[in-house]
Amino acid sequence: MRETEASPHAPLVPGSPDAEAEALAFRAVQRDPRAWEQIFELHYRSVFAYVRYRLRSLDEAEDIASQVFEIAYSRADRFDYRGVPIQAWLIGIARNVVRDHIKKLARRGHDAELDETIELSEPDNSGAIDLRRDLLAAMSGLTEDQQEVIRLRFLLDRSVAETAALMDRSEDAVKNLQRRALAAMQRALLGASYPLDGMP
Repeated sequence: MRETEASPHAPLVPGSPDAEAEALAFRAVQRDPRAWEQIFELHYRSVFAYVRYRLRSLDEAEDIASQVFEIAYSRADRFDYRGVPIQAWLIGIARNVVRDHIKKLARRGHDAELDETIELSEPDNSGAIDLRRDLLAAMSGLTEDQQEVIRLRFLLDRSVAETAALMDRSEDAVKNLQRRALAAMQRALLGASYPLDGMP
């Protein structure tokens, strides 16, 4: 957790978002079905988006996203809200499940590391297809943490603070990872003439 955050033992203000999140987490640990329905509604889209980016198959992404919640439910008694937010815990599970799935596919001779499909408003826009392919190739040269920052910051549109919480890193660490990742991608894309100066 970031040093600037409140102590995990600091009292929470009743009715505050943190207090509500802690109450939901407590109910989740007790495997309250309504709490898990709420968690699913709150976080399924984020988990699915994270998984979908990593896999080509929509069906596999849906299956794995659902599996993440099944695993989380089965491990509910191990969850400690004071240590990590629910969404960060779910994304962490998703990261491990996707990694294991990709390893299994690789052993079978399938290359499914990234989704290389692309939906375009104009089907003949080959320039956009080339750009995405080059971006994916540039990302493949990053470290795992750098790739994670790029996925969370720019593909899932998370803020620096949210990314820090999801990765259990400080905000400064996230900024440094992002800076190094974009610099590495810039170098990789120089030959393709795709500058990243305008990237958010």
